[in-house]
Amino acid sequence: MKKCFLSLSVFFVSFLITGCLIEKNEDHAVITFMIGDVKKNNGEAEIGEIIKENDNITTGVNSFCDIKIGESMIRIKSKSDVNIAGLIKSNTIENTIINLDSGKMICKAKKLLKDESFVVKTPTTVAAIRGTQFIVETDKALTTRIKVFEGEVKVAKRVKQLETSLDKVLDYAPTVKQQEKVIITANEVQWAEKIVDASLKKKAGSTTPSDEVIDRVINDRKDAIAVKKASIVKFNASDFADENKELIEIENKPKDVIARINSIILQEKDHPIPEGRLLITKYDMYFIKDGKVQWGGKIINGPVKDGNKLYVATGDYLYCAQEDGPVLWKIQIKNYNKITIMDGKLKITSSGGKSIYIDPNTGKRI
Repeated sequence: MKKCFLSLSVFFVSFLITGCLIEKNEDHAVITFMIGDVKKNNGEAEIGEIIKENDNITTGVNSFCDIKIGESMIRIKSKSDVNIAGLIKSNTIENTIINLDSGKMICKAKKLLKDESFVVKTPTTVAAIRGTQFIVETDKALTTRIKVFEGEVKVAKRVKQLETSLDKVLDYAPTVKQQEKVIITANEVQWAEKIVDASLKKKAGSTTPSDEVIDRVINDRKDAIAVKKASIVKFNASDFADENKELIEIENKPKDVIARINSIILQEKDHPIPEGRLLITKYDMYFIKDGKVQWGGKIINGPVKDGNKLYVATGDYLYCAQEDGPVLWKIQIKNYNKITIMDGKLKITSSGGKSIYIDPNTGKRI
């Protein structure tokens, strides 16, 4: 059967390659940005830190971690547990396997070349990607949800008896295309595992099944193993506008910005300021407190300066900080990102269109 996607066997064989073909590319996978509580192998992670094969990444509440893998990017969302199971770069060829054990992940995979692969596994699903922007999440019930924003993803049930033959399983896997989503439950996979187990016992008895037997079982039981095409449904782009916006925001930040962020993180750890510090770049702003980036994002309108103070509206908050970064006060208020100073007062328009006046020294409403 002619394959639509790269056979995974190429990837697994690549693990056996030794010698000069495997490049010791130390910056092949790097944490490019993170917010909140992020751990690598149970220790505190750092922006700019190298990620190696078999590293585990966990994120806390209201946290996320961006990782650059070659020319691809992933964002590990809040309350997630991820293992970087396979990380190979052979000359110019990249092969990646990521295990999403729980939580949610956003992928921006590059357009793969021949012999390249990018695979995401959950406890119940295998997704083989080719130049794709998609979201995958798995919950406590081991239900997997996949939504494709661009490109295509081959999706298969992860049947434990066929773990070493995933490339053959993917031969029968349907393709989830742009603006399509699919849901796979643990019950569906358990049902497939029972059918496969019965077939293997019938054909191989108590002996370890050969590759030939496994191939025959996959072919005979493909209807049970494969994800039903009827399970793949269209979604409206407007239904996932926030996620699509986040896909656009995932990017490899300039090295000088990362250096400045890390410098301020160190300052906060050594000499913490009760209200934290701001870093304002040409287009972005970062709020750093307790030795971590607590918020980061685009600023539509630049800061308003009054003396040695800066006032910044982010859409959700209003900040007042000294020019060198220390925050004097901040208040939570939904706004349209625009501030004006009138008669010694700050004027900001709320998301409801109402003008609100703030005392510039205290942050209290007038």
